[in-house]
Amino acid sequence: MAEIDLERLAAGYAHRRVSEATHRRAARTGERAGLREGAVAVDVGGGCGDHAAVFAGTGARALVVDRSAAMARAAVGQGLRAVVGDGRALPLRDGTADLVYFHVSLHYGGWEQMLGEAVRVAKPGGLVAVWTLAADHFRRSLLARWFPSIVPLDEARFPHSDLVEARLWALGLQEVHQVAETETVSRRADDWEAAVRAGFVSTLQLLDPEELESGLARFHEEHPDPEEVLHYRLWYRGIEGRKAR
Repeated sequence: MAEIDLERLAAGYAHRRVSEATHRRAARTGERAGLREGAVAVDVGGGCGDHAAVFAGTGARALVVDRSAAMARAAVGQGLRAVVGDGRALPLRDGTADLVYFHVSLHYGGWEQMLGEAVRVAKPGGLVAVWTLAADHFRRSLLARWFPSIVPLDEARFPHSDLVEARLWALGLQEVHQVAETETVSRRADDWEAAVRAGFVSTLQLLDPEELESGLARFHEEHPDPEEVLHYRLWYRGIEGRKAR
């Protein structure tokens, strides 16, 4: 499978809308991790730092680790600490983090290594938390309706939440469990179309250009009014566990 151009994806992120639900997921996870003044929270593949900003709001020392230099610069622009780094080899010492967090970032390759690294850098009693898309999301998503190849591409890229859970147990974490969450997104038709053209979702880079244009043409036929507000859903799974003390 072709590599994702992360700098191109960073440009597409200008068309992402960070929802209140996203902030709430981060806030709830921070609470479970016991974030406070002086605690350390690491957001792996944290992009522009939207989740890390929530963690920093607790007084914690929040760090974004992202493979994209543009993403890291955007996080620094928010006043956050950020480094260019790979989740498969985190630039942190053993046992340093109260929270290691992944929000839809495990699917960029080497997810088992990423989780192993997360457990390594977590403190005893620290939390490793993963948010990913549910297995049934891909066939039900708005993107799948217009671009059928999205389905097998994403199913190949995203590890099933049950595999993530099993891996955390195998790495020795305790209290490992899953939760399900559904988020409803509302945005204008022209806004959604512009986001697709900009590649706001990484898998769009892997589509055949003809399929992309054909899907957008059909979308425009069904939704000719650019100001029409679309309502669609995202199906998430959260998996987390705590390192033994």
